[in-house]
Amino acid sequence: MANRTKLSLHDRYGGHALVTGAARGIGRAFAEYLAADGFDLLLVDHEAEENRALAHELHANHGIDAQAILCDLSKDGLSEKAREWATSNEIGLLVNNAGISPMDRFFDISLEDHLTTLDLNCRATLILSHTIGRAMANRGRGALIIVSSASAISGAAYFSHYAATKGYGLNLATSLWSELRGSGIDVLAVCPGLTNTTPVKERKLDQTVPFFVPMNDPEVVARGALRALGRGPVVIPTFADRLSSSLMSRLLPRSWTLSLVRESMERLRNSRNS
Repeated sequence: MANRTKLSLHDRYGGHALVTGAARGIGRAFAEYLAADGFDLLLVDHEAEENRALAHELHANHGIDAQAILCDLSKDGLSEKAREWATSNEIGLLVNNAGISPMDRFFDISLEDHLTTLDLNCRATLILSHTIGRAMANRGRGALIIVSSASAISGAAYFSHYAATKGYGLNLATSLWSELRGSGIDVLAVCPGLTNTTPVKERKLDQTVPFFVPMNDPEVVARGALRALGRGPVVIPTFADRLSSSLMSRLLPRSWTLSLVRESMERLRNSRNS
């Protein structure tokens, strides 16, 4: 792993950092930056081998304590586990990153898969933010990050329910940012566009994305988010995504924006299915 500039977040928030969906992509990038900053880590993921390997790597590279926690956050029993994590460790920074993004026509995705998406993208975010955030509030310092999506702002055909669940995270984070200002708790919603993560690679979207749809690097997303902590309620980490978001949310009628997004998603979907 490349050397990383210290962000001094551990000095500000203290304790451990808990990262969900830590083994890959954006979650892994968050974990690497936070380890370099001096945080001991709770790495939560359902990918056991990759998560253990990451914990070992971060301990070896930075001398921090990294616990690999095997957990499917969409399953029952998360409330009890969250209380255990919060009472056994002083968690100064929580990154709600884990999520799934089924891509297809709304009615072609099973109701069971929609409910799993809801449980992971919304219910787990609520449980962890409430349980761990309350412990932070009692101490008077901490930070909550919720990884949302650019689709939460614009909506997205073929990602309809995913975009809706990410809208939940966006609104929860921005509302908490306002509610908790001055309390010592920083809250941030992160809204990246298409990012070169494992699901994107598995669908070969990184090879078929239209030229006008920017592709983000997970490290850029994580670094931009961590640098933005305490500065405002929302960050769109890259210039290309900020430009795209500004164009679509401020300058174009919503119907035009949705049509453009649908055209992009149809190209990606057709390329994937070809």
